[in-house]
Amino acid sequence: IAENIKNPLNNEGKQLYSSSNAGLLKLLKLEASFMENIKIYTNKLAEKVKNLRAFIDSVDYRPIETIEDREKYVSNPLNAFSLVRRTHQDLPMWHNYTQQMVGMEELYALEEIAVKAPDDEDMNYSLQGMHRLERIYGLEATDLARGLIQDIKYDVKMSVRDCFALGEHKYQQEDYQRASMWFRMTLKHKPEENVEIINEILGDINDKLRKHYAASMIIFGLIKSDPTLTIAKSQAIAFEALSKASITDLSSLITELLRQSDEEIVREMNINGTAPSDYELGCRGLLPKRKNLYCSYDFSTTPFLRIAPTKQETISLDPYIVMHHEVLYKDEIAELKLHAKNKFKVTDANRLRVESLRERMINRITDIAGFGFHITHELHMPDHDLVSYYKPNRDYAYWGGPKVTVLFFASDVVGGATVFTKSKVSVFPRKGSSLFWYNLLDDGTPDPRSVQAECPVLNGNK
Repeated sequence: IAENIKNPLNNEGKQLYSSSNAGLLKLLKLEASFMENIKIYTNKLAEKVKNLRAFIDSVDYRPIETIEDREKYVSNPLNAFSLVRRTHQDLPMWHNYTQQMVGMEELYALEEIAVKAPDDEDMNYSLQGMHRLERIYGLEATDLARGLIQDIKYDVKMSVRDCFALGEHKYQQEDYQRASMWFRMTLKHKPEENVEIINEILGDINDKLRKHYAASMIIFGLIKSDPTLTIAKSQAIAFEALSKASITDLSSLITELLRQSDEEIVREMNINGTAPSDYELGCRGLLPKRKNLYCSYDFSTTPFLRIAPTKQETISLDPYIVMHHEVLYKDEIAELKLHAKNKFKVTDANRLRVESLRERMINRITDIAGFGFHITHELHMPDHDLVSYYKPNRDYAYWGGPKVTVLFFASDVVGGATVFTKSKVSVFPRKGSSLFWYNLLDDGTPDPRSVQAECPVLNGNK
């Protein structure tokens, strides 16, 4: 799925907001700053409007409709004098007031913030991340649009334009099944407040939405009913039919399509669908459970464990994969996260703390692995967020890398499993635990069963 996706984490020249939780936190702060400046600017505009209304009220201006009434008005010397004085003294000053720019400081701040907004590459990375989540976990737009992820309801409300953007991305990717479902949820969305004003500023999506929903449903239906049809041929048929359809015809079609319940349409669309891969099954926790496994205390690997054994859970006997529980403590996790942004660069201020942490980690890994070693590179904590995705990893074994891998989990998340695709084994993160496996066989050759892939995280930060 992610074969052709550029990984922004390897792009030293640019860091996308959507590539990490740290980046998304910066973006959240950016949006908060934008909204705060908008509020201040709006208040200043409101103050100016209030002052101008006070001017209008003070003049007690009422339009005089007829020529006769206007002549009567100016013929009165009091009215005449007041008119001349107002237009000579007040009018220029009120004109000057109207020309005064309001909220210039906020306008400059808004301009600086707008320059830092995510660009097309950032937006595309986020859209592709959402697409991967849907495909890997088999998530439906009918659930996601309501804030439901794997039967867990989150306090999230996707807007009309959120749903439309996801549908439009899938439409451009020619994934018409998923595109149609997101368009469907857009059409069924409760009308938002001030929609006319919002459409005037952001643009009205309704016309494109209706046409693309109809097109995606027709194209998907054609391919579903006749698998020999190519996408190009189905597109040609659908576009020709829609070009000849009247507005009434299009409205009738959409009304008929929306008459079905969400459950019915989802069930019909997934009939004879593509079976999930072993990787996808692993991410979903649906791989067959292995038998004859056990939990135990590990006393054997180092002398220290004789007085402080680790809690060991056997995940697989062949290949040998185990989890050790409660081997990373809360204070260590906090310290790891504290230094993660700096990738544990040693400075005079933190030298003792970092070296102490490094030493504890080395001893911990030695206890788990059963043999000593030296860390020649600096400690690093990868940031696997909602859209991060790593393809099957062969680097350890095939590049002459370490004999074993010990992977520590510093947080609890939803999703984010480590899947051994050759062995059909998946392991979900558990805060404070570690995952251990061998990369090489006894003769020193690479063990292809050690190939593993990380699943994207559904909620949290792995």
